[in-house]
Amino acid sequence: MGVAYLASCLRRAGHSVSIFDATFHRRPLERLAEELLRCRPGLVAISALTSMVQDVAAVAGVVSHVCPDAVVVVGGPHATVEPESTARLPGVDAVHVGEAEVSLPALVANGLQYRGLQGYSYCEHCDFVDGGLAPAVPDLDEIPYPAWDLLPMDRYLAHWYQLDAVALDLRGTSIIASRGCPFNCAYCQPTLRTIFGNKIRRRSPANIVGELAELKGRFGIEGVMWLDDTFLVDRKWMAELCGAMVEAGLGLLWGCNIRADLVDRESLLMMKEAGLRVAHIGIESATQRILDEIYMKGITVKQAEEAVHLARDVGLSVRGYFMLGAPTETEQEAWATVDLANRLPLDDASFSITTPLPHTHLWDKTRELVGQEMEQFDYYKVPVYKDGVALPARRLVQIKRTAFLRFYLGRKRLWRTVRSMLSVSGVRKALLKVQRF
Repeated sequence: MGVAYLASCLRRAGHSVSIFDATFHRRPLERLAEELLRCRPGLVAISALTSMVQDVAAVAGVVSHVCPDAVVVVGGPHATVEPESTARLPGVDAVHVGEAEVSLPALVANGLQYRGLQGYSYCEHCDFVDGGLAPAVPDLDEIPYPAWDLLPMDRYLAHWYQLDAVALDLRGTSIIASRGCPFNCAYCQPTLRTIFGNKIRRRSPANIVGELAELKGRFGIEGVMWLDDTFLVDRKWMAELCGAMVEAGLGLLWGCNIRADLVDRESLLMMKEAGLRVAHIGIESATQRILDEIYMKGITVKQAEEAVHLARDVGLSVRGYFMLGAPTETEQEAWATVDLANRLPLDDASFSITTPLPHTHLWDKTRELVGQEMEQFDYYKVPVYKDGVALPARRLVQIKRTAFLRFYLGRKRLWRTVRSMLSVSGVRKALLKVQRF
């Protein structure tokens, strides 16, 4: 969605844009070379997470070979928090730090001359030149809707599973209503504030409903998943948004992320009336010590349990998010988290491996305990802490796999798991989930 927003901003400025999305390609670098030969771009902008650093280098190498005169700029979360190491990757001309809806069109308008432009850092004669943070968009309503037509939307819609707990064949996609998060969880902050700033910015209800109407009209969607970090911080805005959605009569079902200590019955009922059907709640651990000392979560296990029960009580499905393998976490504490996931009335659960993303509080506190290179980080599959600091890597992977098996093949959920496999779309979506196993 990030690159689709940038594509729409460039289009609005009168430029020709294409998006290369490697998600569904078996030989992505070969297909990229073909696409580069076809369109001969003057600028190639790459968005990257930390887990994609090696991919960035590979893509930049293909661009250098096929289009040696193209300017290569890397942006996204990793470039924002690690600009110098990213700028030193072979084939990379510059990195972009922060949001790019304003500064990427500015780069093109400046003849692709990034030197001196705010937000662009680069290496020159082996020295790193820091261009600072790009200007953020003060009013998110100024950003045009994503350039969906440049993405393989049919494939995304066919693979979408965010509301499977409601119905297996719902046609849906994702949407973002706000940027920023006021909380201080160690695994996210201060990286989120670096990217989005200290102030939460929200789109207006009218702007959001306009996008929902366009998505329904163009793609026939029946549901959406809000990607916002948390959806209940501003109840006044939420009430206005829910009212606008009810008034629009689009009949869309939706899911969102909800922080456990913000949940209340009145808000959930209001959101349910507007279409909420699935609540995603970050529970993380069954051990209060880990929540407080390691994750700095600011919630209690009891609050998480109460939030799940309240959501179920008002008729919502619930997905719980859990992390395993925190520094100092014992095997007994890891199994307690697995047991909590099975004990709670959850419809879905996600078990990831605790990973200190660069320059988060967790990274700053534990970076000397990390035994993997940053390029290897993958919080679905790769334990990163040294043995003795956290659970041994092999044992941690075994616990995570057992957690998924217990959850989805346990008595409470076995029939739903089997039923989901009785259709072609169900099998396809199940295979996507298994990739995280």
